[in-house]
Amino acid sequence: MTDPEYETSTILQALQLIHNPSTNNADRRQASDFLEQVKTTPNAAGQAFVIARDRSQLPLVRHFGLSILDHIIRHHLHELDHAQSDKLRKQIIDLGISVKDSDPLFIRNKIAELWIDLAKRSWALDWFDLDQLLCGLWYKGHIQQDFVLTILENLSDDTFVREDTTAVLRGKDLNSALIEIFTSPIEYNGGIKVGSVIQHVRSGQEGWLRRISQSLNSYPSGSASEASEKSTALRAMAALRSAFGWIMSSAIVSAECLSAVCNCLMKQDEDLLVATLDALLALYSRHSFDITELQSLVYPLCQPSSVDILQQVYNWSIVDADEIDSGKYTISKKLSELVSLLSDNLVIYNPPSHEALDLAHFLQFTIIIAQHQSLIVSIPAVHAWAKLLQWPQWRRSPIIGPCVAPLLNVVCSRMIQYDQAPDSDQTAEVRFVNDEIEIHHERTGFFMNYRRLCISVIDWVCYTHLEQAIEFILVQVTARLNEIKQADASSDLSNYRRISHLSLQADAQFAIVESAFKGFERWQTGQNDDSTAEYQQLGERLRERIKSWATELHESYRFRDPQVRQRLVKALVEISSRALQKDTAFALTVLEHILACFLPTRSDYPAYTDAVMELHSYCTAELRRLAIYHADYFSTFYEQLTARFADLVNNIHVDAKVQTDLKAILFLIVQRAHTEMPDQQQERLWTFLLPVQESWDSKLVQDSLENFDTYARSQHFHMVAPFMDSMNARGMEDWAAVENNAAGLELQQQMADAFYRLPLRESRVLLSLSTERLALGSQEHKLIVELWMKFIGTMLFSVLRLTSYNHRLHDPASWPGTTPDQIPVIRKILRDRYWQSGISEGSMNEFHQKVKSSKTSLEGFASSVRARIRTNLEQCYSIIHTLGKLGEQFYSLEKLPAMLTESLLSSSSNLSPHHFSIMLAMLPKLIEDCPPQLRQHFLTPILTELLVQTDAKLTTEWANISQKKSEHHEGEDLKNEMRDDSVLRQTTYRAVNMVSTWVDSKREEQLNSKKAIVNGGGGGGVNFGNGELTQSFHDFVLFNKSILERLLVFITHALAYKDTKSCYTMIVAGQRIVPAFATPAAAGDEYAPVREYISEEMLRAAVMCIHDGYYAEYQQYYAQLIAMIWLYYGLPTVIPSATTGGGTSTEITRPALTNTPRNVLAQLPGMTDTKLVNAANDLLKEGITGKAKKLRAVILKLLEGVRGVRVSELGKIDQTGGKGRILELYKRREGRVVDGVVDDIGVQTRALEDEATQFAGVGELLK
Repeated sequence: MTDPEYETSTILQALQLIHNPSTNNADRRQASDFLEQVKTTPNAAGQAFVIARDRSQLPLVRHFGLSILDHIIRHHLHELDHAQSDKLRKQIIDLGISVKDSDPLFIRNKIAELWIDLAKRSWALDWFDLDQLLCGLWYKGHIQQDFVLTILENLSDDTFVREDTTAVLRGKDLNSALIEIFTSPIEYNGGIKVGSVIQHVRSGQEGWLRRISQSLNSYPSGSASEASEKSTALRAMAALRSAFGWIMSSAIVSAECLSAVCNCLMKQDEDLLVATLDALLALYSRHSFDITELQSLVYPLCQPSSVDILQQVYNWSIVDADEIDSGKYTISKKLSELVSLLSDNLVIYNPPSHEALDLAHFLQFTIIIAQHQSLIVSIPAVHAWAKLLQWPQWRRSPIIGPCVAPLLNVVCSRMIQYDQAPDSDQTAEVRFVNDEIEIHHERTGFFMNYRRLCISVIDWVCYTHLEQAIEFILVQVTARLNEIKQADASSDLSNYRRISHLSLQADAQFAIVESAFKGFERWQTGQNDDSTAEYQQLGERLRERIKSWATELHESYRFRDPQVRQRLVKALVEISSRALQKDTAFALTVLEHILACFLPTRSDYPAYTDAVMELHSYCTAELRRLAIYHADYFSTFYEQLTARFADLVNNIHVDAKVQTDLKAILFLIVQRAHTEMPDQQQERLWTFLLPVQESWDSKLVQDSLENFDTYARSQHFHMVAPFMDSMNARGMEDWAAVENNAAGLELQQQMADAFYRLPLRESRVLLSLSTERLALGSQEHKLIVELWMKFIGTMLFSVLRLTSYNHRLHDPASWPGTTPDQIPVIRKILRDRYWQSGISEGSMNEFHQKVKSSKTSLEGFASSVRARIRTNLEQCYSIIHTLGKLGEQFYSLEKLPAMLTESLLSSSSNLSPHHFSIMLAMLPKLIEDCPPQLRQHFLTPILTELLVQTDAKLTTEWANISQKKSEHHEGEDLKNEMRDDSVLRQTTYRAVNMVSTWVDSKREEQLNSKKAIVNGGGGGGVNFGNGELTQSFHDFVLFNKSILERLLVFITHALAYKDTKSCYTMIVAGQRIVPAFATPAAAGDEYAPVREYISEEMLRAAVMCIHDGYYAEYQQYYAQLIAMIWLYYGLPTVIPSATTGGGTSTEITRPALTNTPRNVLAQLPGMTDTKLVNAANDLLKEGITGKAKKLRAVILKLLEGVRGVRVSELGKIDQTGGKGRILELYKRREGRVVDGVVDDIGVQTRALEDEATQFAGVGELLK
């Protein structure tokens, strides 16, 4: 009998209390507690069924009944006996069969969810008539069809698309059953083996692919369809979309799905068109089709009649940037993505014959899409062409010829650097992208990727259609440059802007030319001495045409804008190094042009003067690049060149940096030129390095570096606080609003002069140039090592002291003579200015302008002080990093590891996260280049201290962020906090990336291969010592107890930093470490403490993250780490034994190495021995070689009671915001970690998130 306390009437009263707005909190809480207890009563299912079926009840009441049934299915189904289970199934089936039009949609969907959850657990096990029930409902009406389609779509998604834990654990039976009911017996016979009997689950002969396709074919052709018919059509398309991702292609063809889906393209309904395109995208996103599938599924959509339909839809969907219809715009984007996928599938095979498929119309359509004003619509089509042209059989096909000119017109017109466009630029291209991509670094990444694709298209077109394409481009570019020349001549220097429409247009034209010549260079590379006379004549003819055009460029175009001049210099050097790389006469022309670009500055035009000084620096960099290519030729007039440089310095009065760079170019020419007199070469090179040595040895420098106090005073840092006091800086909010005075300007100059007295920059430039691109062990390398080793002791000791001193300057209290009340001012001076998208006010260009306009203010003074410290450190870091290129003689220095550890790492605790990140950026190459035989000597103390400092820095900073969040006050300005959070994320990501590479054995193999290529060797590169294979870096780190202890602590802490990208990297690192200590060689007691720490601390950290909703999207990866730890350490493992005397091999079962994983899991709330035994058995069944999806599903099921809930599950939020999958890919940026600006240094913007979890370290590990 039912407990009177839990009768239906009592339940209804409790629900009424909860939903009555006038109920007080205490009664509502009591009612909620009562309803939770109802779920666990013996008759809960019966009562829930009665409530859910009673249509006289309020929908929310019925929904509560359905929720109870859902709870029972999810959590208690395995506890029911056969009769109870059968009764529950009949009740749920009854609810589904009885759905009506009058039932609210959320009630029907909840009932469908019950069918789905029950099917995932018992269908094809002890329930075999699901398909029969679905077929029975199918022919009753639209409401029932919607119900059936909802079940089919979500069951398909849960089984094949989503990583649903229940579906994953069911495995093949559920997969096979779903395939069977979707297909006909001809395509897949199916059947589930139950004992000795094959049990089929299909009802009828059609299969759901054909039934759904037939329903779509019956959809009205007009737009005036009933709402119920439209709803069914949308559900049908969604079900096909899900199935297209996994069903066999032959079944799609057999069921005539493609024609049914494509017929809906002719319906004038936005919702249906979007659903149709989604289904087609799912179909063509599959892995590559074989030729038969291509002909039956891809060819039909590429034939002219189909392209006509697609183009009609596309033309109808085109929108204007001033009035974007989101529905139509979405259709344009999806059509572009579809056409791109069709092209990608086509190009895998040779072009079809014209008789088999006329592709002309399809290819023209891709160009039409590429012309769309929205680059987001355009980019998939441009990408399709970039990929198509990389296939030789396609780019040389006759069908491509007519497309070349219109294609070049499109990509050449889109070579603008839109991410650099002034804020006043409101072109349609910019507005479309700005409207859709709000985050600045994603927008920049998109623009960069679009331009990269345009460059690729130009490159391949010019490579294939060489003479015609290059001539076409040169004529077009010349016309554009003439327009730019006229506009430049009339420009006003008083209104000069570094980034202008003019400079962007010039950049685009020169980039087009460089792309074209890259194609020509590719063609030249493929030619050899055996090339035909025709090809040789073609090459000579093109070289003459290019030289003629470039010479005219040099002679006729003298732009006033320094930015345009800068771009012209780059283009000429590119032409010399690519298209005309053997033409020394042209190289001389370029050299003369660069020297003529050293313009005098104009003090009356500050913005213009800044640009001129930037041009000077750029010209020296390009001269250096030119000198590398033509060192032999330039050495023939070395004396004259030296004299020209001296004249330049005297006449133009270039700054000290440029003078150093010019001297370095002369050094480079001497070093790289081939000579028959090496002694004379060495002597001449030493004349460049001797002044550097003398400067380091000088009493002035050495006295200034005697200790921190003498250094800080020699650089005038002790005068900063008194000057700021004299300006009453403490009482000023906005330093940029206060002009710097004569005393401040004098102090700035004194600090600059003191900086240049240190030979830091000259040492860095010469060291960097002299070691660039030199193969280890070569004669050139030996010579440079010999020269630098003459004074490395003094220089290195000085540089390390400078590093330590400048680290200490990041602590305001350490500044000489600073009083406590001056510390806040110094702290503000040290705080960099940033621009960050979504945080800072105004645009990035406005920020740049603001920084430059404040140069003469008190903020400008503070910026110059910051710059002194930052520049000193960057120069020191670069010198230390580059010294590693000297090889074994550097790494073998006896006291070096201790010196580096103390001066570089131990002193870094005062650095801000951003500056700590800069230090980290220098270390990977220094670490990787260490010779294997010297790792123990050099790397052991360095890596140990690096891990200690990095762990301390990141853990402390994340704790600070968490503390700040807990102290928020309403109305508080959070911009600084958001900025700090953003910077910390980037620093964290850099640190975890560095550490993860240490335990990645494959990365070391790749590095060794690269070294072998660079050094002219073979095999695995520098991996041998004394004739024997040395220990890998991976093994060195893992089996060096000093390093390993700190590594494990760092990874464990990093698993819980509130940055999921970094956490994922550390999860992967953990997964790489775990197996290393379960091998027979490491399974002994020596490494038992390692396994215990991993099994307890690391596993506990992973469980805590699974519990935290912040990490919900990454639960599966934490679960996989837990599964690996338990499998490798906590469960018996089958391992192969040695081969027996009879030649047969046997297997032995190694017992569990520790019970700690099980013991940690057993402490969790609600954990039982039964759950743990079942999970252990499931893991053992899969084994250490089991599928990752299965292993993590076992753990996720085990931890279901403690898992945090993701936001998307709470509200079913579409986290992509309706944006296309391809757009997400195109927004990624390659080769850049940060974005934003810190006095011209970038930092990526990220949103604020929750506090970090703290863990205790382990002090006595491995002792």
